Amino acid sequence: MDWAKSFVWLENDKNLPPNFSFGYAHENGPHTWKNLYPESAGSNQSPINITSRQAIVVQPHEPLQWSNYNSIPLSMSLSNDGHTVILRGVWDEPTSPQLQGGPLSDKYNFFNILFHWGPSNQDGSEHTLDYVRYSMEMQVVHTKHGINSPKDAIILGARDGIVIVSFFFQVSAVDNPYLDHVVSNLWKIVHPSSKVKIPPFPLEWIFTPFDRDYYAYSGSLSQPPCSEVVTWIVQKDPIVISALQVECKTH
Repeated sequence: MDWAKSFVWLENDKNLPPNFSFGYAHENGPHTWKNLYPESAGSNQSPINITSRQAIVVQPHEPLQWSNYNSIPLSMSLSNDGHTVILRGVWDEPTSPQLQGGPLSDKYNFFNILFHWGPSNQDGSEHTLDYVRYSMEMQVVHTKHGINSPKDAIILGARDGIVIVSFFFQVSAVDNPYLDHVVSNLWKIVHPSSKVKIPPFPLEWIFTPFDRDYYAYSGSLSQPPCSEVVTWIVQKDPIVISALQVECKTH
């Protein structure tokens, strides 16, 4: 199975030509996207390589604040939209995860998590750090308070409408047990448009909230429509995952 990369709403974009499917091959790769999505030729496009020695050290007014990432959702699901794996959860309003502080000027509500990996254990992340590409990249998507979805942020042209917190994964010899609920259910969603409910768990099981020592920049969606409405926050310390767990994506 080819786990290409996409945001979920693109499947139903009425403005696309018949049978259009963006990709990374010669006929539909990034060099062709500007023909249909002018923003992909913008000056703040993502992903990027982060060069640590060139990063400017900034002391934020306050640390990042993660609220309710330890709360268990009412329900949780994994889905395959034909392009990527998406993790979603449903919470009661008072316990819904939120992010604020750091470079952010408002509260941001958790929306979903996207997993990006490639054909090999060494070629999966979208971003690179000092030109190192990691096995996998997990993108925790948030929308600004008052904006219901990434699609709405694009329609509104809200340049600060989306925050994506990105985590790298590095292959190790040992399984990461906190990923079991995700990895053990991938075989159930091998077909496009498939979806499965999984036992709900708090999001902080699969990543550790952090408040300092991260990279941040203003960028774009990393796939069409490539809208420059994203604040990226990239955690520099990778999470471990075993080679066997990475291989589960193709089974």
